[in-house]
Amino acid sequence: MPRKFPSATRADSVVLPLDAYLELQKFHDELVGIADTIDPGTPPTPSIQRLEQSRRRALARVFRLWAKQIERSLIAT
Repeated sequence: MPRKFPSATRADSVVLPLDAYLELQKFHDELVGIADTIDPGTPPTPSIQRLEQSRRRALARVFRLWAKQIERSLIAT
């Protein structure tokens, strides 16, 4: 008879060692810092082309989304 394993479709919380949690938190902060460096939210200067500014915003958005996913993990732990 095959064993039945509990369903792993939804986890309410995650357990991490403290040092892993702190490293994940530090990584989150680095991602936010990178996004702010790439696109600080200031109006584009005349020397920066619109296309370049658009690329920077898109890249910064990726880092912010990644940081948001990590933040959700931190909240879940």
